[in-house]
Amino acid sequence: MADVNESDFIQAPTDGPGPDHIRWAMETYGQRMGAADLPGVLALFHPDAVIEDPIGTGEKHGHAGIGEFFQAGFDAMQGGILLTLDGAVRVVGRYGAAAYIAKPVNYPVAVEIETLDVMEFNDDGLIVRMTAYWGDTNRKILG
Repeated sequence: MADVNESDFIQAPTDGPGPDHIRWAMETYGQRMGAADLPGVLALFHPDAVIEDPIGTGEKHGHAGIGEFFQAGFDAMQGGILLTLDGAVRVVGRYGAAAYIAKPVNYPVAVEIETLDVMEFNDDGLIVRMTAYWGDTNRKILG
């Protein structure tokens, strides 16, 4: 078996809070969303963070805007929205990407949405930007 030559591969950036922290934050985000833990979710974000969920629907700015957005989602879905990882969290430098299966915990109709969330972290490990990719074709009514 031949040895791997590291110079044959593109060298990815290594700045940011580190892959273990990014994986933890993205897993924790999904769990806290499932528990409708708004303070816990917001604790993962920088106070001036920006989200767009899904992309193309406009940005929400800061804890106030992000909090209003997530609370409206919890209200519409009658509770938490569990985000279960669908594969490994991908990490490069200060960025993480994760595919999630989103399932409302208490909604009276069984539904799931396949999402892809990309997050940028600062050196302190807080999310400074999140963009979610999903649309109508990713929503499934299960029953």
